[in-house]
This record gives sequence, C-alpha cells and structure tokens, in this order.
Amino acid sequence: MSNLRRVEVIVSHANTDFDAFAAMLAARRLYPGAVVAISGSLNRNVRDFYRLHADELDVAEPGRLNVESVRRLIVVETSHPERLGEFEAVARDPDVEVVLFDHHAGQELDWVRSENAVLSDDAALTTTMVGILAERELEPTPLEATVFALGIHEDTGSLAYAGTTVKDAEALAWCMRHGASQELVAEYLHTPLAERERALFDALVAALEPNDVGGFEVLVAALRWPEYVDGVSNLAHKIVDLTDCRALICLVEMDERVFCVVRTRVAELDASVIAGALGGGGHAQAASASYRGSLEEARSAIVESLPRSLRRGLTAGEVMSRPARFVSPEDTVAQAMVLCQRHRQSGIQVGDEEALRGIVTREDLDKAIGHGLSHAPVKSVMSSEVVTCSEETPLGEAMRLVSGSSAGRVPVLRGDKVVGVVTRSDVLRALEAPLAPSGDDGGPSIAEQLDALTELRPVFEAVQAVSSPFEGVYLVGGAVRDILLGEPNFDVDIAVEGDGIAFGEALAEAVGGRVVPHDRFGTAIVLHEGGRVDVATTRTEFYDSPAALPTVEQASIRQDLYRRDFTINALAASLKGEDFGRVVDHFGGLRDLQNRIVRVLHNLSFIDDPTRIFRALRYESRYGLAMDAHTFGLAKACVEMNLVGELSSARLRDELHALLSEKQVEESIRRLAELGIDKAVHPRLAADEESVRLVGELDRARAEHAPDTPLWRLRLGALARNLSPDELYEWFERLKLRRRDADRIADAVTVGPRLPALLEGIQEPAEVRAIVEPHDPDGALLALVLADEPVRARLLRYFTDFREVGLEISGDDLAELGLRESPRVGAILDELLRRKLNGELDGRESEIAAARELISAG
Repeated sequence: MSNLRRVEVIVSHANTDFDAFAAMLAARRLYPGAVVAISGSLNRNVRDFYRLHADELDVAEPGRLNVESVRRLIVVETSHPERLGEFEAVARDPDVEVVLFDHHAGQELDWVRSENAVLSDDAALTTTMVGILAERELEPTPLEATVFALGIHEDTGSLAYAGTTVKDAEALAWCMRHGASQELVAEYLHTPLAERERALFDALVAALEPNDVGGFEVLVAALRWPEYVDGVSNLAHKIVDLTDCRALICLVEMDERVFCVVRTRVAELDASVIAGALGGGGHAQAASASYRGSLEEARSAIVESLPRSLRRGLTAGEVMSRPARFVSPEDTVAQAMVLCQRHRQSGIQVGDEEALRGIVTREDLDKAIGHGLSHAPVKSVMSSEVVTCSEETPLGEAMRLVSGSSAGRVPVLRGDKVVGVVTRSDVLRALEAPLAPSGDDGGPSIAEQLDALTELRPVFEAVQAVSSPFEGVYLVGGAVRDILLGEPNFDVDIAVEGDGIAFGEALAEAVGGRVVPHDRFGTAIVLHEGGRVDVATTRTEFYDSPAALPTVEQASIRQDLYRRDFTINALAASLKGEDFGRVVDHFGGLRDLQNRIVRVLHNLSFIDDPTRIFRALRYESRYGLAMDAHTFGLAKACVEMNLVGELSSARLRDELHALLSEKQVEESIRRLAELGIDKAVHPRLAADEESVRLVGELDRARAEHAPDTPLWRLRLGALARNLSPDELYEWFERLKLRRRDADRIADAVTVGPRLPALLEGIQEPAEVRAIVEPHDPDGALLALVLADEPVRARLLRYFTDFREVGLEISGDDLAELGLRESPRVGAILDELLRRKLNGELDGRESEIAAARELISAG
C-alpha cells in the first residue's frame, strides 16, 4: 500500500483507542472508496490487535499517504483538528471537504460545515456508527463486528458507565448478531503486567528478608534497579497477597531516588511511622516515601524506625470518654438533639447506666426533625441493636468496633453497667493522630483490581499525581462494591475532601481533557478521550420531607458515605498515591458483603427516599443478597405509610423498569408481595406465584423466539394481567409510559389470553399468521405460554415456521408483468403470501407463475 494517493481518507486522533478505531472502520463502510489512515500512535491493546489482523483490516500507517491528494477527509471521534497530526493541515484546508462523526456534542466547530457534522450524545461513537450501518442495512465482516464490540465495551465500561443507554446495548447486540468474537473481546479488553513490571516483581520477591519487630515478622526487600518502573505500590500489594505476610517494606533504588512502599496488616505496626523515617507518610496500614539518598542509608533508617512503629497496647477503658450520657426512651427527639449539640456529640445512648436500651445518632435526630418529628419519642428512631465492649477490650478491637458502628460510638461495659463510651475521637487521640477520618481498620486493598482496569489506569495515575494538596481522594459509588464482588463496573465517581471543583480542574489538565464545573453543588465532570470522571466534594444531605430532593452541605468522607442508602454502597477506596486502593469502611459494608446482607445505614433511609426499597430488591436479585430483618421491617413500614404510592409517576416508572429488567426477577416479584409494594403501586397488580410462573415461562419463550422484546414489558404485562383496558391505560398515563409500550402491554393483557380460543380449529398456516401477527411479540408470547395443545403447537409453528416467511417478488415484479399500480397489487401480493404460507409456492419462479395466473384471471 506504498505511495497511496486516495482522494477520500478516514482519520482519528492520535493514541487511538478501540472506539475511534472501530468508528474509522464503520466510516469505511459508509464511504467504500475511502482508506483508513492512522494519524499517530495506537493504544497498546489496539496496536496489538491491529498487528495481528493488519492484512484483513487494510489500514494505512503514518507516512504512507500523500496528504496533498486528499479531497475529502472523514474525521471520527475528535472535534479538535490539532489532534489529527499530519492531517491537521488537511482538515483546515478550505479546498478539502471535511466530514465529522463525533459523540462529544457541544464543541465549537470552525473547521467543518455544520451540515457535514454528525454529532451524538451516545456513550460510544461506535454506537452511533453501528446505528447508521444498521439503518442502511450495511453488513460488516465478523472481524469488523468484533472491533465495533470492543469500541462499545471500552467507552461504556462494558455497559456499566452511567452514561450508557439502551442504544449502546442494542448496538452491542447487533455486533454479536454479526459475528463479533467474544473470545477476542475478552482478550483485548484486559492486558497482563508488562515484562518490566514482572521482572521487578520477581526481583523483589527474591530479595525479601525477615525482621522481628515486637514479635511480628516484617519482610523487607531492598534492591537497585537499572530503569524506572512505575507502580511499585501495586507490586507491593501483589507480594502481600503472595506471601500472606503481616508487614512488608519495599525499597527500590532507581532514577536517582529510593522509592519506599510500606504495608502492614496488624494494628500494632504503624506504616506511616516507618515511611516517615525517609520523609514520607501515609496511613497506619499503608505509607510511602521518595528518598534522595543511597539505598544503604534508606535501609538503615527504615530498620532503625521499626521499634518506633510499634503502637502502645491501650485498652478501651483507658481511652473511653466518661461519663456516658443518656436520654430516656420517652424523651423527645428535640431533647436528645439539644444534649448532642450541647456536648458536641455525634449521638447519645438511650436508657441509663444500669439498662442500656439503644443508641441514636445525631444524623437520625436531624432527619427526624426535618420530617417534623421533633416531638416524637426517641425510641421511635433509635437503634436497639447496640455494639458494646468491655474495659479490657484492646484498642485495635475497639477501633474495629467503632469503625463498624453506624453510630460511630461504642458503649463500654463493666459487667452490665455502662461506665463510658469509646468514640472515634477517643481512638484518634489515643493514636496521637489528627482529627481527620481514616476509616481504615486494617481492611483490604483493591489496588490490584484497580490496576487491572487497564483502560482506567491513566486516569488513576493522573489522580495520584494531582491528589497531594487534597486531604482525601476516594473512589466511591457502586464501583468499590462491584470490585469486591468480582462484578464488572467501570464508573469513575470520585469524592474529594476539600475543593472538588479545584481537583476536577487539576485532573482535567493532567489527562488532557476538559472540566465542566457545577459550582452550586461543588461537583465537576472531567471529560477526556477515554471517557468521563464524575467528581464531587464530600457532602452530607438533609431531606426536608419524605421523597423530596435533598439539601446538600460539605462534610467529611464519613459523613459523605453515611448519606448512602446501604452499607454495601458506603464503601470507598483511596486513590491517593500513598495508600492507593485502601478500602474505607466506616459502617460494616465489608462484613455485610461477606454475609450477603443488604442493610440500611440509618432508620429513616426509606422514608428519605422510598425508591431505595426497589434498589434493595435489585441487589437481592442481582448479587444473591438478602435484607436483614431490621431493614426488611423498615421497608415494610415505609410501604404501609403509603410513601411508595406517593412517589412521582416518573420515578415509580423508572424503578419498575429497572427492577423488571434484571436478569432474574422471580424472588423480587415475591418480595413485592411480601412488602405489599404490588398493592401500593396499583390495587389490582398481582405479584403472586402465578405471576412468578408466567414470568419464568415468558422469559424462556422470549429467549427462544423473540429475544429483542423488552424484558420489563413482558414481565409488567404478567403482573398487570388482572387490570381492565381502562384501568391499564389510566395507570400507564399516570406512569407516563411511552404510548408504544403502553399499547403493547395492553394488547398482551387483553388479547393475549384470548388468542388460544381464536385459534381453535384453525389449521391453515396463513390464517394462523393473520390472527397472531398483529399481536406479535408481547401478546403472541403470552398466548404461547397460556395455550394448551394443540393450539400451543400452532403458536410454536408461527414463531418457528410462519413468522419470517416472505415473498421473493414485489410490486415491481407485478409491474413488469403488466399490472398497473392499483389496489389489485396489494390483493395479489396478499394472495401470493397466503399460498406460500400454505405450502403452495416454493420460490421466486413459482411466485412469478402464480402472479401471472392471477393477473390473467382479471
């Protein structure tokens, strides 16, 4: 392909990812005479894929095109011509026609005419391109379909990013139908450690030496390395996993510095003290340093610091606050709040020294007052299950209990008498640490799992590079939960202790992207070529009334996590370099994940937002979890207060859509009945065992015969089967359901059960199709699962034999036979289709012959 002179060229930005590469190949299908040209470097995984399939992909590499011959330039996946390398001048040449395909809408385009720009808001540009190909019925090769699938997976996080829509999922399904290789997709979405990283890892393991510190074994590895290798902290995590050691120190001299990484898994050893010997810092379990000196000096300083890293063996009795203050169960919420404010406490015990009845947090008191419940008794909002400890409880255990307590305080008992309370402030003072949230009770690290997300590695590296001025930078949201569960999730939601917008601006500069700030909320969206990062200032929320939107105030990471719905969602992972991947668990989320439990963070959680009940049901179904008895009771009470029924129509519609779109919903349907949600949503909705049976059969029938039918629509029809047509449309109008979906469900509910009777005695295939086709797919599928033999066999034949039958001739053929355009054209085509369905015609020639006969018959 040397010395190419093409007048039409397709290009994208340098450092081309799979979405851009796929979009170029798709554009070639739209412009068959154009050549795909690489304008710069390819991302590593794209480069490896391209090299293996270069002959089939037929792509021109840099320097092999005569850019002066280009008369039409098709640009994909960038609205910035300066990112096109040698083709920038071509893009700005007024004599060259430029066509643009991009999914970063909102850019100012002064180099391409508006009528030549195809812009979308799709999560992946490949989704847009696949939609155009599908509309034009352009068929890709299986290899092209594989590249398209990789592009969609990469830019949507395998459909897990927040910006993903049903269009992305449909485009991915289109790719699979056209032969996309799942094996290649799996192989190129994830890449192993580089050879240099593996070599350093092996050398560190070989250099490990044990050191005894107060009875604990500390492994130390110290070595020189000839070249700089990034990610020593990640290698340290791997070594801890490999050796199961209690503490590890890695010292690597390279690039004229000694890089130190410290990890400890015992509360008695303080990693920050060890790293501090070299001028570094961090947390008790994870710390690091960069030392400008010799390896021998660094090792000597580290070894000398080890005795100082031992913590004192304090007990709960020595660090607790006294006296423990109480309110009576009958005291009002307002009285309890006054005491908390007066003594600057985050909560207060309920009962007295001799009989501890419960504990109530200031957050719950705040929320109760916000709901107009200031005169309600404290017992109505307190937690009766209280974690306690004895005076002899070691400090490390007390730390664990405090971190795991939603109240952030643990009463200390002498026998059955409460003699004090250990608070988080008490623990921090005992450790001589500043009053800032650590949230680390020796929990696990997910650094290795984060590092395995190769497409996000540049983002995480940039976060580490700019995070130093900020007190805390954390990955939050469902990503931490899903990583711990081994589920795919590529959302990047970051919470910053400090100025979230300033952090977003710094991150955007580091990744070469742009930031969209929202000053009112202290949030920012960082857009970059690999996707987006959502940044928020850590905050707390207060609800003015049930089901209302929250009022937001800046807060600590602990308070930020406390506003979440469930403990398993109140997990965070540090993204700062010194403790990258450290899991922050203030409320027992790790324990609940291990025990497969969905637990609310506070007693008013469902009152604040009743949609959380639907979310709990989805988690039960998706992850095999179950609400604990207390959470289930709170959910049921919320339903009984009719707060679910009072949800806005759109929110209720969205929650039903999400719940009924889950892969498995049988148990969720049973839960709807157990909680009374079905009747709260509509008095005649049926979440009974018959619905469970119908949904199971509909799911199987859909998978076999009509897999493109929306799952939620079929399932909602099964639940709504007892409603009359008027009730259905009245309810659907309240839900603001799309008219097409409403018509399909109503047709299934009203006609589906009657179809078997209409087919009684019908044998002719054409008649079967004429009766069933108007109600395909929803009504036809419901009829299939309801029908008995022999009608069921006829419905099965409709799906397997009759549904896709079509004529091989058209009205144009009839015109060639001398039939002028008239109603007879349609009538003859209908008769021909009837005959073909009934087996009387078997191909184009027989159809032509029959058409000639019908035309002659007049």
